[in-house]
Amino acid sequence: MDVAVLGTTETGRALAGWCVRADMAVRLYGDDANAVMDSVDAVQRRAGVETRDGIDGTTGLDGAVSGADVVVDATQGETDDRRALLADAEELVGDEALIVLCDTHDTITAVAAGLRRPGRAIGLHAVAPDDSTVVEIVVAEQTTATTRERALSMIESIDATALVVRDTPGFATTRLDLVTIAEAIRMIEEGVASVPDIDRALELGRDHPVGPLGLADELGLDTVLDALQTLAATLGSRFDPPDLLFEKVSNGDLGRQSSRGFYTWEHGDRAGPAEPNPTVDARPERADES
Repeated sequence: MDVAVLGTTETGRALAGWCVRADMAVRLYGDDANAVMDSVDAVQRRAGVETRDGIDGTTGLDGAVSGADVVVDATQGETDDRRALLADAEELVGDEALIVLCDTHDTITAVAAGLRRPGRAIGLHAVAPDDSTVVEIVVAEQTTATTRERALSMIESIDATALVVRDTPGFATTRLDLVTIAEAIRMIEEGVASVPDIDRALELGRDHPVGPLGLADELGLDTVLDALQTLAATLGSRFDPPDLLFEKVSNGDLGRQSSRGFYTWEHGDRAGPAEPNPTVDARPERADES
C-alpha cells in the first residue's frame, strides 16, 4: 500500500512511522524542505529503519500523492486551508484513493465537504500519538460503508485496535479524558481527597497509566481549559471548566510546562502535589472514647 502523509506535524510523523513499520511505502509532504527531511529522519528512528527504504520526503504535492492508495492530511491547518489542499490532492489521485484526516480543529464532515468525492473521506485519531495500539476511526456524515471498511483494514494492518465513532465535536477518547479531569478537579475543590489519592484511584484501582490530574498537567492546563470551553460551547454545561482550573491558568500554573500545576515538576517528573492538596481530617477522640 502506498501512503502519502501531508504535514510534518507530530501526528504526521507518528502515522508515517506506523505505516513504515507495517511495510507500507510512505511519502511525506511538507512546504519546508528542512522540516521534511527532519521528519523523515525522525520517522526512521521511531520505526527502527536504517535506510530510507519505505519512506521518502518531498515538497511537491504531485510527487507526494501520485499513485497513492491513501492520502493522510496531518497538517492541522484551518478548515479552508485543509479543504484547498485536499481539493488539489484529489485532482492528482485515482477515484479509489482514501482520504484520511487527522486532528482537525473542525469536524471531519466540514473538511470533507470541500472534496469532489466526499464519501472517500474518514478521520483517524490516535489515542496516544506515539502508540498505535488504539485508533479512533471517525465516520463523517459523507463517509461510505466501503470507506469505513477500508479504514478498518488499514488499522488492522498496523496491528491496532480500531474504535469506530461518529463525527462529533471532540474525539471520543478526548471527551472521556476531559470529563474525568473536570470531575477530578471538582473533587479537589470540594476537598474529597488529596491530589495523589484521586490519581491513585484510577492508576491503581482502574489500571490507568496516569491519573486525571497528572494527565491534565502533562497536557497543559491551558490546553485543557481551552478544550473544555470549546466542548461546553457545543455540547453543554457538563463540560464547564471548574473554577480552580481558571484560577491555576490565570496564575500561570500550567502543569509540567511551567513546573507547577496540580503537581510540582522537576526535570519533567512529578515532585509532589501542589496546593490546594486537601487532607481528609477525622474528628479528635474524646477522653471517654479512648
